[in-house]
Amino acid sequence: MTRRFLFLGVLALAPSAALVVAACDGSSSDACPTTQTSCNGACVSTNNDPANCGACGHACQGTELCSHGQCVSVCAASEQACAADGGGGFCTDLQSDNANCGACGQPCQPLERCSAGKCGSGCTGGQTGCVPEGGGAPFCASLQTDGYNCGGCNVHCGALEVCNAGACASECSSGQTTCASDAGDAGPGYCAWTQSDNLNCGACGVACAPLEACTSGACKKACTVNQTACLPDGGDPDAAPFCTDTSSDNANCGSCFHQCSGGQPLCVSGACYALDATPG
Repeated sequence: MTRRFLFLGVLALAPSAALVVAACDGSSSDACPTTQTSCNGACVSTNNDPANCGACGHACQGTELCSHGQCVSVCAASEQACAADGGGGFCTDLQSDNANCGACGQPCQPLERCSAGKCGSGCTGGQTGCVPEGGGAPFCASLQTDGYNCGGCNVHCGALEVCNAGACASECSSGQTTCASDAGDAGPGYCAWTQSDNLNCGACGVACAPLEACTSGACKKACTVNQTACLPDGGDPDAAPFCTDTSSDNANCGSCFHQCSGGQPLCVSGACYALDATPG
């Protein structure tokens, strides 16, 4: 097993672009992403699929739209009505939906996530998106320390070398710890600052959880006292979480992914206001 940091998230699919699986009982399947459900042999998002809105087989009628698992006549102010390929429509936040980023039907690529209506890198902690030699699933790699992607994607160090600051070397710098490759792998090792490395915090292979940072060799919460931890919405379940101040963030006002828009574009004290009607 190489020391690659696989990004296992699956891009959110439009209702008609569902992934076919063997399960067909309307329950979650191991073959479906965590945000989708197996309905009649296909993975769908019951959150916004007009043919399976809220549950398998529950179809919205006429001009109704599927929004957060319910059939509605109009979308919330922060959401946009999009047409589904298989007919019907659904509501989504174009600011954060990986399958409809900035516009309906405009998906982000693997290893990207939608933020403020634009697709950007979904790799965390200074990692880089790489594609295996010869093709295959893309993955995130730490080019400064990964002996299989040292200084660049698919650049392998020798068996007796370590990846140190993006270059293959015979030993680590002073203050670093030499970490062996994963168990059962005779490949190159790597150098880690165990006092500050989120993937080797305090010791080799000790990884901090999302929204934690390695400080003095211990994992601690990365969000400040006035920030809220948010998980990506409407897209890849394994995309990077982030910290934000929900009292003033126009894209996360009062709660994660509550977008101020239209006639109330400004977030003040966790509520959306018109530009000429802010309190105080």
